[in-house]
Amino acid sequence: MKIEGLVAIVTGGASGLGEATVQKLASLKCKVAIADLNEEAGNALVTKLGGKENAIFVKTDVSDEQAAEKLVEETVKAFGAVHIVVNSAGVLSVAPTVSSKGPAKAAEMLRTLKINVLGTFNVSKAAAYQMTKQKPIGEKEERGVIINVASVAGIEGQRGQVCYSASKGAIIGMTLPLARDLGKFGIRVMTIAPSIFKTPMAKDMNDQIEAFFKMLTPVGRIGDPPEFADAVVSLASNSFLTGEVVRLDGGLRLGHI
Repeated sequence: MKIEGLVAIVTGGASGLGEATVQKLASLKCKVAIADLNEEAGNALVTKLGGKENAIFVKTDVSDEQAAEKLVEETVKAFGAVHIVVNSAGVLSVAPTVSSKGPAKAAEMLRTLKINVLGTFNVSKAAAYQMTKQKPIGEKEERGVIINVASVAGIEGQRGQVCYSASKGAIIGMTLPLARDLGKFGIRVMTIAPSIFKTPMAKDMNDQIEAFFKMLTPVGRIGDPPEFADAVVSLASNSFLTGEVVRLDGGLRLGHI
């Protein structure tokens, strides 16, 4: 699918991997709806991209079904369609299953699942429904592509990551069923499972921890957000890619640590 000039929604689009994706898509002349809770950062990014002719900000709690539907409605109202969705909104969770303070709280599991899993599902289904109503584009007659964001923690989670790994594993588990459900409409679904990137989410990582992950990664460093954005463009462009989970991790493999 030739993505230049299409319309995209990026959740978590005001910072980190989402922001890098917004800027990359905008550089390819895509119209972009930035969904986030951070109004100040989201509106500043709209201004940076040249105003509402090129991008809009929609304050969105992705875990709210109606908010997700409104996000799609506002995007269509502004730009006429939705062709690309990148679900990068999410939260971290670090909590051991048991500790000297007692067992982990069920509320933490529910919080993480609500934002990471339900949020991804809400936006995906609302956008997919809109895509089914659009005319196919290009010689392959595609209607759109949904790219969800999991994590290597969803494959080989470490100690203290039970809630987070469960949520990212669920996103991985949704990939193929979503692709099978939506393929007949000309809609593809992919998932990226990144390792550690230089984002605000990793701001608490100290130099010692960063050095440790660099040592375990064949390329000898952690990821840069523009590299994530490049992966989004690559996956969106290839019309034969669907139902797959792509690790974006510099070759990192985590054992029992």
